[in-house]
Amino acid sequence: MEIRNNDPGAVQYGNFFNYYQFSSAAERVKLLPDADIWLPALENGESQRDKPYFILDVGCNCGVLTQLMHKYLEERLRRSVKVLGVDIDPRLIQRATEENESPEDVSYACVDVLDDGAFESVKTYMKVNNLQKFDAICCYSITMWIHLNHHDQGLRFFLQKLSNLAELLVVEPQPWKCYQKAERRLKKAGEIFPLFLELKWRSDVDLQIQKYLEESLDRRKIFESAPTKWQRKICFYR
Repeated sequence: MEIRNNDPGAVQYGNFFNYYQFSSAAERVKLLPDADIWLPALENGESQRDKPYFILDVGCNCGVLTQLMHKYLEERLRRSVKVLGVDIDPRLIQRATEENESPEDVSYACVDVLDDGAFESVKTYMKVNNLQKFDAICCYSITMWIHLNHHDQGLRFFLQKLSNLAELLVVEPQPWKCYQKAERRLKKAGEIFPLFLELKWRSDVDLQIQKYLEESLDRRKIFESAPTKWQRKICFYR
């Protein structure tokens, strides 16, 4: 089923207001792994349960998956979980904030991760919570939009920037056929992705992302989910 949206901004950046009507958040949460994947190996048997587990959810949309992930992880990690959800669209962040079921643990901010000025709010969150890194940074179905709007080097910069701030990096890359559908949708809206034809990472983009994370950013894939109905796999890199 194809997402339909008359907002050309959403068609260009993927910030669909009705996204979870087409992509079930509950079904995606079922694909997430158990606690041992989310947690690092503890040194000397040290318990971490008295410390909150901090997550940055990039491209959180209206927060439906963010909320379900928070509940899922609190049940499995058996400790406090704190989530900062960020999205480029202020309307989606407003909706997420209004429908927030756990305001003491889950917060939202309108942030363009590639804008250093806007990203200061994330740095402030880290400083307030005395974080050197997030325990996990999640990027669910967002890499394609970064790629289409910022080219190969923009996607590499995005991955590097978040990798530097994450103990665990969770990436759900869109396969190339999703790019082709996005290109067709934008053409129907009377616009184009000007960088589309210049991209070097194309038919094997998901493998290129994995290769970059492992060979350039020194990460190791420790888990890969079964594919979603959109044929996307959620990959965990430590």
